[in-house]
Amino acid sequence: MKNLFCFVISLLCVMLTQAQGLHYGFTGGLTASTIIEKSDINSKIEKTLKYGYQAGVCAEFDLLNVVYVGTAISFVSKGDKFKDQFAVSKANFGCFEVPVYFGYKIPLGNFYVSANIGPYSSIAIVGSRSFKADADPENEPPFEWNFEETGHEAYIDNNTEFFGDDWNSFKRFDSGISAGLKLGYQQYQLSATYSRGFVDIRPEETIKSNNSVLNISLVYFIKY
Repeated sequence: MKNLFCFVISLLCVMLTQAQGLHYGFTGGLTASTIIEKSDINSKIEKTLKYGYQAGVCAEFDLLNVVYVGTAISFVSKGDKFKDQFAVSKANFGCFEVPVYFGYKIPLGNFYVSANIGPYSSIAIVGSRSFKADADPENEPPFEWNFEETGHEAYIDNNTEFFGDDWNSFKRFDSGISAGLKLGYQQYQLSATYSRGFVDIRPEETIKSNNSVLNISLVYFIKY
């Protein structure tokens, strides 16, 4: 993470010294995230998408007419959601994320489309679990049904620190790869990006957990 931040700062310095071809501005949008979990027998645990937001600053630098390099520093809400007919459980993360990506533009008249790919690193600064049972009295679970024997069990835990090395905790650091498509017009961009973490964010031996996030965002370049 430290090396990536140093690289991003160096990249921004190079961009600022080369004003021609430099674009910088603001980005914001929505996220749809989950934590992909697989047990030691490689069975996937089904989840529901958790919706959130992201906001930050970004910069791109044209290396050639159609090739560019970019980076950003954003606050991103990620997490996990498990829902059934009786309750909703969530794990909420607030992360600072730094991607570095290379892209290729295809002009289409006054518009352009581009594709980009590159690594990212993030560090979670806040996190919490939540559990909410259905308040509808007509939808009460059967007597023998127990929240702790379902997928809600991990979210009910109020005794374990959210971040740490204990079972049912999470790691703050994540790193992976992101790829996306953009539609651009003058100083505006509409982008769709998918990010997949490579770090197993749960210190749990029998389950592998990786962040998975789809991001839809709007970019406005104040310098274009």
